[in-house]
Amino acid sequence: MLKLMKYEWMSRWRFFLGGIILLTLCNFYIVKSPETTDPRVFGITSIIIFVAGIVLMVDHLGRMYNSLFKETGYLLFTTPLSGYKILGGKIITVIIECLGLSLYGILMIFIDYKILSRKIPQWQIDANIPNEAIIMIFKFFMACLLGYIIFLLMAYLSVVLAKSIFSVFKYGKLLSFVCFIIIAEIVGKLVNLADSATAYSVQMTTSNGCSIDSISNEYFMISICIIGLLFSITGYLLDRKINL
Repeated sequence: MLKLMKYEWMSRWRFFLGGIILLTLCNFYIVKSPETTDPRVFGITSIIIFVAGIVLMVDHLGRMYNSLFKETGYLLFTTPLSGYKILGGKIITVIIECLGLSLYGILMIFIDYKILSRKIPQWQIDANIPNEAIIMIFKFFMACLLGYIIFLLMAYLSVVLAKSIFSVFKYGKLLSFVCFIIIAEIVGKLVNLADSATAYSVQMTTSNGCSIDSISNEYFMISICIIGLLFSITGYLLDRKINL
C-alpha cells in the first residue's frame, strides 16, 4: 500500500510544490511591507487559494475515476493489493495531504503574526488562549476533515458502482450520478436520525467562566461509523465486483 501512496504522489508533487512556492511568495510580498502593499495582491492571493482548493478537491474526486476508467488503472488492479488496500491507500493519501496543507497554513499564519506584530505593535495579542478554545478549534478541524472524507467516499462509491453493478447498463455513469444523490440523501437521513438521539453541539465552560459551543464526541462516533460503512461497501465492490 505504501507503493500505491508513492505512486499517487509521483504525478502530483509538482502541483503541490508549485502552489506552495507561489503562495509563499505572495505571502512574503504582503508581509514584507503591509502598509504599502497593493490591495490587489490580497485579491490575487485569495483567488489563488480558492482556485487551488477547487483543483485539489477535483483531483481528489478524480483519483478513483482515473483508476477505473483510464488505462493507467488496469495496472493498478493487476497488483496483489485488495480492493480495501487500494481504497485505503487513496484515502490515507488524501488525509496526509489535508493535514500537510493545514500545517503549512498554520505555520504561515504563525510566522506572519510574529513578523507583523513587530512591525505593527497594535496587532499583538496579550490574552492567553484557553485550552478549551484550542480543543474546540481542533474538534472543528477534525469534523471538517471527517465530513470531507465522507463526501469523497460517497463519490468513490458512486464511481465504483458505475464500474461494477452498473457496468452492464448503457448509461451506467449517469446511474452512478443518480446513485450519488441517493447515497447523499441516505447519509443525510442517518445523520438526522442520529441527531435526534444525540446532541451534536455541547457547551464548554472555559477557565475564565465563558461558555463556548463545541462538537460532542457522539458526532465523531457517528461520522466514523458512516465512514466505516461507506469504506466497507466500496472496498468490497472494488475487491469482488469490478468489471474491467
